[in-house]
Amino acid sequence: MFSEQSFARLLDVIPHNQTYHSPIKGLIIHHSDHPFSYDNVIQEPSICIVIRGEREVQLGNQCYLFDNRHFMFCPVNVPMCGKVLQATAEEPFVVMSMKIDLQAVNKILLEQTALFAKNSENQTAFGQWHLDTELENAFERLLLLHENTKYIAFLAPLIQQEIYYRLLTGEQGDKLKQMVSFGSNTQKIAKATEYLKAHYIETITVESLAELCGMSLSGFHNHFKKHTTLSPLQYQKSLRLMEANRLISQENLPISTAAFQVGYESPSQFSREYKRYFGKAPSVR
Repeated sequence: MFSEQSFARLLDVIPHNQTYHSPIKGLIIHHSDHPFSYDNVIQEPSICIVIRGEREVQLGNQCYLFDNRHFMFCPVNVPMCGKVLQATAEEPFVVMSMKIDLQAVNKILLEQTALFAKNSENQTAFGQWHLDTELENAFERLLLLHENTKYIAFLAPLIQQEIYYRLLTGEQGDKLKQMVSFGSNTQKIAKATEYLKAHYIETITVESLAELCGMSLSGFHNHFKKHTTLSPLQYQKSLRLMEANRLISQENLPISTAAFQVGYESPSQFSREYKRYFGKAPSVR
């Protein structure tokens, strides 16, 4: 993404080996000079770009490899885990995530009505999108505002507006339009993911979710998987397992207690599904 000179400039102004919540609205930068894994992440609707290095992202049974040639576009909340296999002090891993400001996107569409001309919902919503030169340059200018933060308040919103405009006119534009289009499939699936996030412990049927979204059962199932890469029940299972992992690893809860707390009735079933999801049996540290 960045030239060596620009990357060195960025490294001079961001914290190392931590997740940095930038003063730029919705922007997060993570730097690491050692390999790591992450298990308990719910990626909000956002654009994610690996600035340097590579990372594996796992959604359900599918694994994606991201580097600086593509960006990740998430139109709805997506539970994910993954890992960074290579990172050193000389060649650190750096990734940025910018939460999508739907009000800003909608403002552009209201002012540029011609952008509504195309509206297709046939392709996969989540995925790897090519990072073209113009979009890359805009993100570079946005990130380098950290060199002099007094310019952020005025210039960052302008550059972010440019980014949204370039996204809207690019290959992923229809996906972004659907996020602000009332009654679109994207908005309906976003509603379902928010409901699952709030009620993941409960017993929920796909039929009830489809009814909640005002969709047919088959249509809901197909669009849910297209937007998240997971079936609704896989999505709920991911939320349960991620929360259980947090309770075990960070709060030192007994395995059976964590299992019951996230909605499992059988500790043995929980252990099987945990191992299948994380690749190892649950254990208290």
